[in-house]
Amino acid sequence: MDYFEALKTSKNQQNGYCAHSPIPLPKENDVGSVINYIKHTCDDLYFTSDSDEPVEVYQLSGTGLQALEADIDKLTLPKAKDFATFAAGNVTPFEEGFVSEKKPVDDFFKRLRNQQVSERQKHLAISLEAAFKKLTSMPGTDAACYRIGFPPNIEVYVVMLIDGQVVGIKTLSVET
Repeated sequence: MDYFEALKTSKNQQNGYCAHSPIPLPKENDVGSVINYIKHTCDDLYFTSDSDEPVEVYQLSGTGLQALEADIDKLTLPKAKDFATFAAGNVTPFEEGFVSEKKPVDDFFKRLRNQQVSERQKHLAISLEAAFKKLTSMPGTDAACYRIGFPPNIEVYVVMLIDGQVVGIKTLSVET
């Protein structure tokens, strides 16, 4: 069965499937299920700016999690500069020209949806957005879009706080 046949028949399948995607939504709010879902959904997604960049799975490291423990204990994602300190590695967010912004995820997903060329890619972008909305609608979760880096290369992180872990997607926005 090819992808488009799967789309046609997905409405008749069990509730675990979205009508627009053969990839089932994660059944649980556990980090492993979420990461697996994101891997499958991001398989063919690209973020378009001055270049086309892949959309990849992202998980904040254990060191970053420990440093952001106070925010995570409050069940919220940190401010942009705090997130940038751990996501950007050796670069400090206090250097001149460094961009660190925290924005709502809706703007990112709208742009991602509109950039996709094929119907399959559009469906994958819609699936990813639907999963973020479903997973972050539960108590104890949060979501944000962070833009971090020195122009013209701005790293974009769209992450959610789930089960004490920061997971999501990462891409690059080239802005000249």
